[in-house]
Amino acid sequence: MDLPRLHFQLNNRLPLGICVLNAEYQVLYWNDFFSDRTGQSLAAIQGQNLLEMFPAQSRYLKKKIDSVLVLNNASFSYWEHQPHVFPFSSSRPITGEETLMYQNIEFLPIESEDSSVHNVCLVVQDVTELASYFQAEQLLSAKLEQEGAELKALNEKLSMAQSQLLQSEKMAAIGQLAAGVAHEINNPIGFISSNLQTLQDYATRLLKLTEFYEKVVSKTGNDAYLAMQRDMQQRLQFGFVRQDLPDLLKESIDGIDRVSEIVKNLKAFSHVDNAQWQPADLVDGLENTLKIAANQLKYKVEIHRDYAEDLPQVYCQPNQINQVFLNLLVNAAQAMEHKGHLYLRAWQQNKDVCIEVRDTGPGISSEHMKRLFEPFFTTKPVGSGTGLGLSLSYSIVKKHHGEIQIHSTPGEGASFVVILPITGPEKTADLPGSEQLIS
Repeated sequence: MDLPRLHFQLNNRLPLGICVLNAEYQVLYWNDFFSDRTGQSLAAIQGQNLLEMFPAQSRYLKKKIDSVLVLNNASFSYWEHQPHVFPFSSSRPITGEETLMYQNIEFLPIESEDSSVHNVCLVVQDVTELASYFQAEQLLSAKLEQEGAELKALNEKLSMAQSQLLQSEKMAAIGQLAAGVAHEINNPIGFISSNLQTLQDYATRLLKLTEFYEKVVSKTGNDAYLAMQRDMQQRLQFGFVRQDLPDLLKESIDGIDRVSEIVKNLKAFSHVDNAQWQPADLVDGLENTLKIAANQLKYKVEIHRDYAEDLPQVYCQPNQINQVFLNLLVNAAQAMEHKGHLYLRAWQQNKDVCIEVRDTGPGISSEHMKRLFEPFFTTKPVGSGTGLGLSLSYSIVKKHHGEIQIHSTPGEGASFVVILPITGPEKTADLPGSEQLIS
């Protein structure tokens, strides 16, 4: 057998696609690999424009071919980046299903006798088997990662649940600690605020005295004194100091006032002065809780209030009831992805006082409604909630012999109504936190 014929048979029997083009993208040759997958023989397509034959990928093919013709260097196309350059079919070895062929392609320059490149050879390799095994391995790895993430999330959820439960039991101790911290902070805040007020007065007087000296020097008309004054003011940047000093003092005084207000709100929220069972104004507790939750609410929620007048005080543990309010307010804020409205209402109903927190979020579906108070149930993304907020709130309200009612229509927001008996539980002596009442 002569060598050219051997080359021809070898080209046709290799499991590779071979296609030769000229500089005008016309097909000069392709082997049986291409013919079998396109259904067109070499004789039928010889001289046709390859880009016109495969228009969907013409832009990509043209870029690769042009780079070979211009740079005289080989170019490559890998299946990870461009899996299906030619719309050839193949079968996956793992599943046996028919799919588009995954291809690696080499674009090789063919040099003429004068070493110039006018033709390009495309060598197409079917790597569907390699891609199938690689993708199967990726799926397995992804599944293992997901299971690992779920296990990690479960561990985190259990850890967070433990923290929540411990937090609930230690609320009274935290309240006492907050009282001590508030007392310690209030003392330095007091004298810092007083000193700043005095310093502001001193600074005003010194600036007035400086203005007086400037006028005296100016009236002397002595060039030497005037030059000395200008030089000293320039070296000390006195113009900037005179302008900036009052603003600095005002900002410092405003900052101290804000810190003082934060400590005041924290103390009111925790009811650290008396964390036992006692009569409490629920509206005051709700308003103090709003201040604590301001960071969650201020950028995305417009608050509307409707409080009945002359509401009676409720016998309760105020710090725990405020914890219920905080959970409801934060949940409402998180439910509203964009700016929404929060409606707060308080009224008396027979021997109970009712507090409603209503949002304009997406609402709660009927299947979720039945599970809201279950421990660890949450509709928030993993890591964003423990599923204990409403469960803990439910337990607190039940301990007060009250109830939480939920009303929601999907797409129209949700309403939570906390109903507490005015007189509190019938036997507070048996309830936690009532030791001082029975002593």
